[in-house]
Amino acid sequence: MDLPEGLASSGALEIRARLSSISAGKILDVATGDGDFIQTLMKALKDYDSFVGIDHSEDEVKKAKTAFDEEPVEILQMDAEDMDFEDGSFDTVSISHSLHHLANIDAVLSEMKRVLKPGGHVIVQENYSDPGQTEAQMTDMLAAHWDAEIDTLLGKTHFKTLRKREIRDYVEALGLGGLDVSDTTHPVKCLFCEKVFECADPLNENVVSFALEEIDRNLARFGGLQDADAARLAEEGERLKERIRRFGSSSPSTLFLVGTK
Repeated sequence: MDLPEGLASSGALEIRARLSSISAGKILDVATGDGDFIQTLMKALKDYDSFVGIDHSEDEVKKAKTAFDEEPVEILQMDAEDMDFEDGSFDTVSISHSLHHLANIDAVLSEMKRVLKPGGHVIVQENYSDPGQTEAQMTDMLAAHWDAEIDTLLGKTHFKTLRKREIRDYVEALGLGGLDVSDTTHPVKCLFCEKVFECADPLNENVVSFALEEIDRNLARFGGLQDADAARLAEEGERLKERIRRFGSSSPSTLFLVGTK
């Protein structure tokens, strides 16, 4: 496989190998957003029967539904803390890059375990905020924290990126068997990306432009904020733009956990 050096040594290949050993059956993807992780699992798992993706946001559900045509995927609007599924309804349950969007992480993970069959797999993927990452990764993380503050002031549930130990503590509290914990500087989806060499350079023109556009999209959301908050966050947004131009943008490192019920 022809990959950029950083991706090849990132830990993503080892995670893909772990996923390729799983016959996943019927899969529930929680807080599915636009269905991005479902698409990754489709490419990485050994095999599967079908997917159900749930999200509390009507807008996200609408977006996710447009992402799948003939694939066996059902997208539902649902509260992840109180799922409308019987015990043991799924062979595999997953959640990706969403723990920091949950008001009650323990409750959601407990529900995921409840609807999982005995012997089924739990898959958790989450960025972390521990030090030791590149300047480009830190820029992306700071932008995520800025975004979280905007959401919070606008009344949306969104917290700062968790530390590795926090993520492990939440998942270990489920009492899963054979828990595998992997660390990677690049998410698994990068292995399937057509722009993988472009994205490998955090200062690539397209990468920088996309990151700057994300900042501008968030700056446009300030209509519901108090003047003082808007002014402060606007200044922070401009500082983030300068960081992006100087260091570029790269996804923070990821903790990947797989265990069985």
